[in-house]
Amino acid sequence: ILRIVDTIEDSKVGLETKQRVFNDLIRVLKSETVSSQKEAALRETLLNDIDYTYERILLENVGSVLEVFRSFRHDEQRAISGCADEMFRGMMKFQTESVKDFIQQEEYCYYVAGLVGKMDNNLFYFGGHINSRLRDELADCSKRYGIGLQKVNVLRDVAYDIPMGRYFWPLDILKKHGLTYETLCLAENRKQAMDVLKEMVKNALPYLEDGVEYITRLPRTAVRVRLFCIIPLFMAIKSYGKCVGNENVFVKGKKVKIGKDDVQSVIRLSFMLVSSNWAIRRWYRSCVESVRGGLFDVNEK
Repeated sequence: ILRIVDTIEDSKVGLETKQRVFNDLIRVLKSETVSSQKEAALRETLLNDIDYTYERILLENVGSVLEVFRSFRHDEQRAISGCADEMFRGMMKFQTESVKDFIQQEEYCYYVAGLVGKMDNNLFYFGGHINSRLRDELADCSKRYGIGLQKVNVLRDVAYDIPMGRYFWPLDILKKHGLTYETLCLAENRKQAMDVLKEMVKNALPYLEDGVEYITRLPRTAVRVRLFCIIPLFMAIKSYGKCVGNENVFVKGKKVKIGKDDVQSVIRLSFMLVSSNWAIRRWYRSCVESVRGGLFDVNEK
């Protein structure tokens, strides 16, 4: 459902069309009664009124998505539809605004992914994996963890986002290094761009610390939930490591991503260490130190 929301937001159609299509979606999600006619109309709207690429299969099967959604309890449905509603309204705000500083970047990342962390935390409670006290205590951590995951996407997608008119790197940091969105990815400005890249990574790392805090506070018996959270955290850390000192971040056509060996290693270690908070924290410190090693010159250390 959230991928459908993201597809609407990413579409190149006008803002009014995006708002209309989203309104159709949210009405169906929040409807008390199931209407096959309304769901069929939503499918046709999604397929005909917005543009998309690899999401076609998802949009064609929106009826199946909604069928599964209807199988959830009402409190779970409300958590998901509420997240979709707030996410879209936040995304729409940044359709007409550029990110001016890290505060605004955090706000953008909150709407895109922090909300998902917040929603997941509530769903874990509804599923009986955590109690209400722990849910409330972890609410901020879950949000910041989601933000940390989104910041790596913002980081590594810059060479693709800028030509599409998506401006998520803080303007004030670019200006500090004598750059603009138009000049950030130019080969002759690579040194300044690499300095900006360092600042971006330094800003993002504390959010991942919240991810570790979140995971290690989850009950050790909630193995599947912990795995669900551990794997993307360490994928993100590995991705930050790939970006540090890597000029390809600024070259369209050379997408920076972790390889299959890293993916397999993360999954294997996640399963091995899932129940040990000590081991998870040790693994995290090792990975983060590797990232930090590329951020500082000798005299900065």
